[in-house]
Amino acid sequence: MQQTLPVKHLIRQSGKTMLLLLVASLIIGNSNTDDLTASLFRVAISLGLFTAVFFSNIGILIFYHKKQNSAKGLLDRKTFVTGYLCTIVFVVICQYIESILRSKGILLNRAANDHWQNLTGWRVYAYLPYVSLMLYLFIFLIQNFVLTQYEKSRIELELLKLKSINTDTANQLLRQQIQPHFLFNALNVLRSLIKKYPQTADAYLIRLSDFLRASISRNGSGLATIREELKLCEDYMEMQRIRFGNALDYQVMPEVSAIDEDKFLPFFSLQPLLENAIKHNELTELHPLTITITRQQDCLIVRNNFRPKKMMETSTGSGLANLRERYRILSGDNIVIETDESFFSVSIKILDHEYSHH
Repeated sequence: MQQTLPVKHLIRQSGKTMLLLLVASLIIGNSNTDDLTASLFRVAISLGLFTAVFFSNIGILIFYHKKQNSAKGLLDRKTFVTGYLCTIVFVVICQYIESILRSKGILLNRAANDHWQNLTGWRVYAYLPYVSLMLYLFIFLIQNFVLTQYEKSRIELELLKLKSINTDTANQLLRQQIQPHFLFNALNVLRSLIKKYPQTADAYLIRLSDFLRASISRNGSGLATIREELKLCEDYMEMQRIRFGNALDYQVMPEVSAIDEDKFLPFFSLQPLLENAIKHNELTELHPLTITITRQQDCLIVRNNFRPKKMMETSTGSGLANLRERYRILSGDNIVIETDESFFSVSIKILDHEYSHH
């Protein structure tokens, strides 16, 4: 698709630069004359010449731009040659107007050492293309610089938009991997409870319904406040207490519950950590699994005692990798995993308000 030529931007930006340099040159060039009328006429002629070349070149640029099958966005060879030839015509016209004004006495003859005044014969025809080239190059380079900068800014903006779209798409895909995985496990548990403990299954189903309702009522940012994440964890852990009873101990430290509302986590970031702890560790009333969520500076730490199961459940191993990738996309940070013979912990960074508009 052909890009629209930024005509208004070109006129505004290159026009300001050209006018500033032109006025400065005319003031300096006419500062040594006492004839104010002659100076004003020469300034008017020069401004007219520059204006004619300036806008004719924009017209030429528009003409060739419309003929292109694809947008090049910059002045090309055809534009340069055509603009240069037009400039020669405008210079000849201006010289003709100046000679008429001089013949009528409106402009005085220039000084004897004036280079243009002393040219005769073929030198005039050699000097005209040179003057025209200098004039046109001046305008051409300014306009080309403005168009180049505009095109560079446009490409950078499109790359940023593309990066944002790719980031959002990747984040959406990662988020979509989470809920189906959890729902599959929850339904398996519910099926087992229905067969053995129908009343318990009913309470579990109510908790599951509340949990799913909260989990799908999300905005598109991919983030949740700390309080929202803790509420999801509370619903989830209540379901697990129905299943495991006193074999499971879950604690959220007071400093975590007191975190301000303008602090965020990736949505569904805490629950998979709790699920992993339950999935990979022994749970008995004699040796209960203890999971705690604490705060250390700008991080939340999910920690559990480490008693790995002898017979591990089938796992895709994607939970932590998923969370790590989501953090990389959202903030460029990483999660920190620490383990020893007794404990296993995952540290995740608390995100500020700026990431809520990602």
